[in-house]
Amino acid sequence: MALYPVIMCGGAGTRLWPASRPSRPKQFLALAGERSLFQETVARCAPLASGAGRLVVVAGVQHAGWIDRQLADLGVEATVLLEPEPRDSAPAMAAAAAWIAQRDPEGVAAFVASDHFIPDHDAFRRAVREAAGAAETGRIVTLGVRPRSPSSAYGYIKPAGRGLSAVEAFVEKPDETTAEAHIGAGYLWNSGNFIVSAQTLVEQLDRHEPEVLKAARAALPEGEATLLAEVFRTAPKISIDYAVMEKTDVASVLEVDFEWSDLGAWDAIAATGAGTAGAQVVGDSENCLIRAPEGMVVAAVGVRGLAIIVEKDAVLVCDLRRAQDVKGVVETLKAVAPGRLDFEVETERPETEILQ
Repeated sequence: MALYPVIMCGGAGTRLWPASRPSRPKQFLALAGERSLFQETVARCAPLASGAGRLVVVAGVQHAGWIDRQLADLGVEATVLLEPEPRDSAPAMAAAAAWIAQRDPEGVAAFVASDHFIPDHDAFRRAVREAAGAAETGRIVTLGVRPRSPSSAYGYIKPAGRGLSAVEAFVEKPDETTAEAHIGAGYLWNSGNFIVSAQTLVEQLDRHEPEVLKAARAALPEGEATLLAEVFRTAPKISIDYAVMEKTDVASVLEVDFEWSDLGAWDAIAATGAGTAGAQVVGDSENCLIRAPEGMVVAAVGVRGLAIIVEKDAVLVCDLRRAQDVKGVVETLKAVAPGRLDFEVETERPETEILQ
């Protein structure tokens, strides 16, 4: 069996504004350690490539420069498939699955998010390899994390049993009372990682969302090219959950117990204990997350439970209990001051260097 780890670099990280911006989304930031979330994911996943398998990255063309530099910093090579336009997770996964199936009909893909926090790399790799065995038999295996506490920030999975079992139901993000009831009933957090043979995913997409597969196949680059063709823009914009996982009869879940977070908001960053950055002076303050650029000092006196996030052009001060509400601030900025959502950074690979 050849295993292909596929790192999905979509998502905007709007709840992590002002650090995360469209031109520099959260996966390219060092939010929980010295390396970026993308680099941590590469370090965690690259050793999984086995047999004829290799590391694959799917990302937007506007982030090619970030990917090139951060892979080079690690000394890791990967096949990078660049989307001309983001179309959500189903088309991105379809393109990667079609690319793998074209080269290796027996290949198994491990689709992982580029921005998750999983400090125990060994435990993660053991779980993926176990799941890959079931994927060889035609199952789509997702990793279900045993919950640490009730959370309304995550979706849930109802397993049919313990360990590796069939999925009885996928549940959207609940309120905290419902989340507590789910945990009592043995539900797991939906980690959004999927292990599946490329051929099985192609077959399931052809069955449930054929237009997604059609556009992805037509967009595949030839030879050593990296940029998906313009026809990719015609793919329906749909997540893999809605396109396949909520419809398929071959879904399984592997229960895992390692530490995991999708680091979706500043409270999740604070919970890692490794999210502070920059010089700070703190007096009589507790449970605060403070981040600032090099050369800037932040002083905080007599405050509790705050996120204080400083960038060169914007500052966020937020009660950590309201971290999910930062998305609302971003939506307001889109309406009243769209120019404040981003900043000019040199992130793009020159046009002449993108193989078409």
